[in-house]
Amino acid sequence: MPIVLNAFPLKVPEVELDVLRIPYEKETLDDLRSSYTTTHCFRRQGDHILIFSRDGTFPVSDGTTETIKFKDNKNIFCFLVKDGLIRHLTGLGRNPLGFNPIELVSTKPEDNILALILGDAYPFKICAKYSIDTRFVQGHPCLVIDCTTRYILKENALFFLNAGFDLINRYVVTEVDDGYKKLLGSVSSKKGETLHITRLDGQVIQANAKDVYLEANRTNFDDYILHTHSAQKETIIEHIRQSVSTFNGGENKKNRIDMLKKYIQSKAIPLIDGTCIEIEDSPNIQNDCRQMQKPIFVFNDNVEADWVEKGLTQNGPYTKRTFDKNDPSICVICAQRDKGRVEQFVRKLLKGISNTKYFRNGLEGKFMLGTSRVEVFATASDSVDSYKNAIETAIRKKVDDGSRWDLALVQVRQSFKKLKVTENPYYIGKSLFFLHQVPVQDFTIELLAQSDYSLGYSLNNMALACYAKMGGVPWLLKASPTLSHELVIGIGSANIGQERSGDKQRIMGITTVFSGDGNYIVSNSSKAVVPEAYSQALTTLLEETIEKIQKRMNWQKGDTIRLIFHAQVKKFNQEEIEAVRAVINKYREYQIEYAFLKISENHSLQMFDSATAKEQKGSLAPIRGRTYQLSKNEILIYLIGQRELRQDTDGHPRGVILDIHKDSTFKDIKYLSVQLYNFASHSWRSYFPNPMPVTITYSDLIARNLGWLNQLPGWSDSVMIGKIRQSQWFL
Repeated sequence: MPIVLNAFPLKVPEVELDVLRIPYEKETLDDLRSSYTTTHCFRRQGDHILIFSRDGTFPVSDGTTETIKFKDNKNIFCFLVKDGLIRHLTGLGRNPLGFNPIELVSTKPEDNILALILGDAYPFKICAKYSIDTRFVQGHPCLVIDCTTRYILKENALFFLNAGFDLINRYVVTEVDDGYKKLLGSVSSKKGETLHITRLDGQVIQANAKDVYLEANRTNFDDYILHTHSAQKETIIEHIRQSVSTFNGGENKKNRIDMLKKYIQSKAIPLIDGTCIEIEDSPNIQNDCRQMQKPIFVFNDNVEADWVEKGLTQNGPYTKRTFDKNDPSICVICAQRDKGRVEQFVRKLLKGISNTKYFRNGLEGKFMLGTSRVEVFATASDSVDSYKNAIETAIRKKVDDGSRWDLALVQVRQSFKKLKVTENPYYIGKSLFFLHQVPVQDFTIELLAQSDYSLGYSLNNMALACYAKMGGVPWLLKASPTLSHELVIGIGSANIGQERSGDKQRIMGITTVFSGDGNYIVSNSSKAVVPEAYSQALTTLLEETIEKIQKRMNWQKGDTIRLIFHAQVKKFNQEEIEAVRAVINKYREYQIEYAFLKISENHSLQMFDSATAKEQKGSLAPIRGRTYQLSKNEILIYLIGQRELRQDTDGHPRGVILDIHKDSTFKDIKYLSVQLYNFASHSWRSYFPNPMPVTITYSDLIARNLGWLNQLPGWSDSVMIGKIRQSQWFL
């Protein structure tokens, strides 16, 4: 059965083209584009500007003229293809945005999904959006076309003001000449139709409401639906979610992509020199795709299984015989008004739900913990002080007994997410418990409204995380032994800050996983630092980890140590390379090799598999573990596939692209891709495969948790050095 990508090979013509090369200066490039954009196009290439002409003449006399062949300069050819497409679309009166990629929002009324739900007069729209880009696939330039949706506002801020919608603290934008919306700031006050807007730098400006637009973000969208359809809000939002997901399903996505591809094929769209763009249909890549084998997991008594749910239920967790918190002591923090329902919920968590498929025995039975000793501490209200009082009472009770809680279950509310960190009981509660080395599992009061059927799945995942937070190891991931000792370092990040301002910080999180005795073990070393301190933190972490496990695993002089880095970065910079080299210089008794892997889900590449065309759920979606090598150092991997979609409306799954950095000394892409695939099944937050490997998801969680906690006055990461460090506290 054919498998195709949304990448259409470009025919590279046997054409030569004169180009003028001049030194690069930003002002020069801006002036040239402003004055000569209809007759010329301009490309920055390193320290030069390349000027391409429609008629062979150039707007400047200095510079060096050279003749290029498209066959020998395929990157330049791809640039001119996109330039030609933009000129064509602009000439039709369309408004293409951007370049890498080009984005085109449909103006057809029938392509507004929201009109079918709330009517065409509604001020928001959800429109079909196409993206067009070029990339090389197995050395050949291709045009990549994708289709998804975009939220759009068709009314200015005055419309919302007249509708009685509160604009205070909402971000507004202004429309600029190229069609983009430029962020102005947030509305701090209003007087009549005049808005006072606080910019990101703190300066306050004034603007008439008719001249600015609300930002078309999800918060403004949801809040306006609440304003117009208060009682029906949740039903409408769910209807919209299903409609958008259905639109993004494989069959509709592929049909729309093919429609735009056929249009480009039929129109003989010219480049700047008149050469026509020619694209071919996407070839069948079925014979070049690989299917990965299921990962193997290790449970109690080293029993192996390829399904974690079955392996855990039949054999018990890996640390069944060594877990030291049997009959655990658990405290529950909840609101006084919700105490009865919370007690019922906690009993279901611990004892199970009899009529569920996977959670009949609860946390205690599934992980063989014995009988929990539970005590509930109620808060008088949802205030920070009430939570503090309840938590301090719980902690004091154990301190007086000379012991410590093994786990804290803290009930919160969805509304807490909108609070500042210093006013948020969720973070205050975590910090207080962490200070006393007690891991925390929170749950929202809204979760209790689920039916037992749905709740069984939620509690199954929650129990898994609780066991890991208490220091248990549910299972290990089996590794195929090699001649090398292996360390895998995950690098994640989180943007921390309540407001979009200069105070917002990017925090880096780091986790380590190492292979020993044939199994992958998640290390307890974890850090979160600001980017400026990241390089030094990475070097220190590597040294600490190597020192710790070289003795444990009995490394010998001359052994090969393999360091593999996973990161979701735009690109690795020289800091990471230098950090690794600094470590290598300190451990010359070993042979150290390394690989830097960029893992990206932000790309436009899609795979369509006709073998699933008749499936009701995930039509045309590839199955999990399907891979296709794009180049010597790039491979497309599906970590989530057709079977992992929950419902018919879940849309088309997106694969990740693994890209090995050119400076890596270990470049076995098939080995590295299998390892990455296996790590996507190794999270102890859920029994389901993840769309990213545990190396990334754990690192992101560490960065997010420690980043927010560091916003609290008096908090210190040194708290995490204690016993709690031995657990997966951040899950």
